[in-house]
Amino acid sequence: MSQSAIVKNIISEQVVQVALLRQMDCKNCDNCGGCPQKPGTELLALAANTVGARVGDRVEVESVAGSSIGVAVVVYVLPCVGLMLGYFLGQALTLGELGSIGMGFLGVLAGFVPAVLLNRAVTRRKGPEFVVLSRLG
Repeated sequence: MSQSAIVKNIISEQVVQVALLRQMDCKNCDNCGGCPQKPGTELLALAANTVGARVGDRVEVESVAGSSIGVAVVVYVLPCVGLMLGYFLGQALTLGELGSIGMGFLGVLAGFVPAVLLNRAVTRRKGPEFVVLSRLG
């Protein structure tokens, strides 16, 4: 899915920093400076500059196909799996209901550790998250 953005900074010849525009808020009126619907904070991202865009250009960008959805699933699923494994381990060890709940809580904590580490490793990546498809005028 593509969306509109404004080039804010040129990082290198092949990479630019863009401010993403919300599709619902922006109706392509080119009045971003005085628009009351413009969000208060900009959402900045890196984009591969395939069209030679310059600072101030309004461009169309598309998300790079990658493992972001897979990483998101892992980050959310690991604590849930830890919860279930901890609870069932507590049941298998005949710790009772309260002991099983406590083991489930420990399982959630154990699931958060690799999830947080994986999330940090992915966010430290410096590669562009988007690709500039075209200039919009």
